[in-house]
Amino acid sequence: MSDTTAAGLVGACLTLLEVLAPLVGAVVAATYIRRRGRNARLAFAGCLVMTPGPIITTLIMAFGLDSLIRAVGPLTATNVLSAIPLPFHLVGLGLIVAGALTTPKPQPGADVAATV
Repeated sequence: MSDTTAAGLVGACLTLLEVLAPLVGAVVAATYIRRRGRNARLAFAGCLVMTPGPIITTLIMAFGLDSLIRAVGPLTATNVLSAIPLPFHLVGLGLIVAGALTTPKPQPGADVAATV
């Protein structure tokens, strides 16, 4: 196996991991929606918002990298490629943190059980 092929496989594995990690987080958050309510919904939305960032970056690298390098140069193209997923990650992280920091609403049946 050539070095280029090995580097391509490692890059594909890393991109797959970048896509699967938020999806696993979304599945975990979805399982807690009934118990945690709004907090889990915010975390779920944050995970889903983070998912397309690496996909879009990979598509731009696959189909538009040559024209991007010709337009702005190789060093600036690297910075542009690293800035593409940034809004997805920042908004997603903000939603996850908001879900973690907001106080959960008490369950309607919890008050009845506490008084009995």
